[in-house]
Amino acid sequence: MIGLLTLLGLLTGVLINLLADSLPTVRRIERPACAQCGRPRRLWAWSGLLAYLSGTSRCTNCGQRLSIRHPLVEVGTALVFALLGLQEVPTLTRVANLIYAAVFILVLVTDLEHRLILHGVMLPAIALALGAAFVDPQFKHPAFGLLGGAIGLGAALSLYWLGILFTKIMSRARGRPINEVAFGFGDVTLITFIGLIVGVPGIIFALIIGILCGGVGSMLYLIVSGLIRRKYSAFTAIPYGPFLILGGVLLRYFGTALMTWYFAP
Repeated sequence: MIGLLTLLGLLTGVLINLLADSLPTVRRIERPACAQCGRPRRLWAWSGLLAYLSGTSRCTNCGQRLSIRHPLVEVGTALVFALLGLQEVPTLTRVANLIYAAVFILVLVTDLEHRLILHGVMLPAIALALGAAFVDPQFKHPAFGLLGGAIGLGAALSLYWLGILFTKIMSRARGRPINEVAFGFGDVTLITFIGLIVGVPGIIFALIIGILCGGVGSMLYLIVSGLIRRKYSAFTAIPYGPFLILGGVLLRYFGTALMTWYFAP
């Protein structure tokens, strides 16, 4: 079982890389190609891991090496799938967990590389999570998942509108527009998705974890870029997706243990 899930994880990692390469730029799935010259990669080089192991990670046309992200995503996804296979959960919950993990990994890659959380990824994921709320044994009643999604959507929209208001106020105060957004609509869809898969009260804890970790990340960025590298730029947008994903992962996969610890007398 673990071996099959590991293999499934490797194949899913190949798919994630394919989506992460094509969706942010052309908004459709395209054949794997060299990022430099666009020459299609050889069939066995569709897998970054196989390309690196076989010594064919360089483009035959321009010599550009395939990004190290490709084998890392494939190996990382395989490891995540194997670890999820060790959980003692109902089959439907395990299937949902694997799909949700793939979504999280894809969003993590696109947000870190392009600062994009794509609607083409999140809207189908939200639709899937909506349907899964009615059959996932992790929820005692579908209302837990649906209410979690509603709370997530409401909280995320509030942050989104506050971010727009803050940007407008600061643009007027500085006398020139600020092109960066404090909180993008992709973050709204991500939080809604997280709310649907962790339910209540999990979404509250997931948001707290994400916001706190985002604050710590912003502080570290300020220290590294401002005090050490001397390259700090005010109003530079920092991807919030990874921090929100951290909260979602902790509450989806370890929520029972966290709740037991938190509410323990």
